[in-house]
Amino acid sequence: MPAPSPLRRIRLEQARVRIECREALATLIERLFLRRSFLYLTPADQQWQRPELVQLLRRHSRLYRTISTSFDGPLPFALGYFRVSEDELEPIAEAIPVEDPEQLAWLLSEFLEPGACLWVEMDEGWQGWQIVGEGQLRSLSGVPER
Repeated sequence: MPAPSPLRRIRLEQARVRIECREALATLIERLFLRRSFLYLTPADQQWQRPELVQLLRRHSRLYRTISTSFDGPLPFALGYFRVSEDELEPIAEAIPVEDPEQLAWLLSEFLEPGACLWVEMDEGWQGWQIVGEGQLRSLSGVPER
């Protein structure tokens, strides 16, 4: 069984959800939240559930389709640790399990308006990415505002 993703402190700034993407993002958040226990399932259960989750992600995300096949791809369970509140995306906890923070920012670029920033505290300090456009990020240095 693979090890769970490390817990990392996370910050979002100016994370306004695009109106036309709100429903798709809410669906992904809900489904990935409900399936956070995936890594604790038996290999047989994982085997049938992985394609289901991949298909869900492919159905709701153009960017995800570029990094996955019809039945396999990375599973960004970190999305299940967010919520949409008054058109803003916010984490539901200060620290969430996230394996590939840059890939998470890249996926979020499809759903968030340009200017949004995602900061993740890594072992070597804070790393950040600003969304420039869909699939386009700019690396940030320093520390988040709050």
